[in-house]
Amino acid sequence: MAFALHKTVEKKPARRSPLAGWLGKRSVSDDDALPEIDIAAGVNRALKRTAMPERDTEDKDPENHVREALGSIEAALYTIDRIRDTLEQACEVVVSAREVDDPGGRALLAERYDELRLSVDTALTNADPRAATLIGDGQRHLDVALGGKARYSISPTRLDTSESGLCLTPPGEAFATDEEIDHILGELDTALNHSDRAAAAYCRDAQYLIARMNGAFA
Repeated sequence: MAFALHKTVEKKPARRSPLAGWLGKRSVSDDDALPEIDIAAGVNRALKRTAMPERDTEDKDPENHVREALGSIEAALYTIDRIRDTLEQACEVVVSAREVDDPGGRALLAERYDELRLSVDTALTNADPRAATLIGDGQRHLDVALGGKARYSISPTRLDTSESGLCLTPPGEAFATDEEIDHILGELDTALNHSDRAAAAYCRDAQYLIARMNGAFA
């Protein structure tokens, strides 16, 4: 997921939705699996690389553009990691509601779930502005100049709770029915997969840009 600049990242197995068993899924498809990419060292080198001497055309220096894009990707990965942790907590709350028969107890769990749901939007509001460019309200494509006419485009992915983002609806029935609980579990499963795919895509973008920074491509 998110890769810290100041420490070595341990490779993790592909993340599987915590709802996979509950929803009858035995395994996650290859498309949903996060790639085992250790980009931390490369991002660190790229972002902390000795700056080029100042000159009038510095704003057109492809190295600067790549370094800025990597900074945005890193910030986005940190925020995605926090969002995913919140979604996993929400999963635990919703699953536990199935074991509660008392309507009052279910209502309390529904309230807790809604707090977690709204905290996803809060995480985006408080995110690094560079992350917001890729996953927040003010998202836009990042066009990275690679030198000459060559450019690389990084696509944004909206990750708020809106219908165009993770599409997480509030528990209008306060978990009064198992049907509502199952519906929300389905939404969370989709949201988890969506956030994982976004993180995997940004990892691939970073891997490519690091290779360009380090001269792997002409």
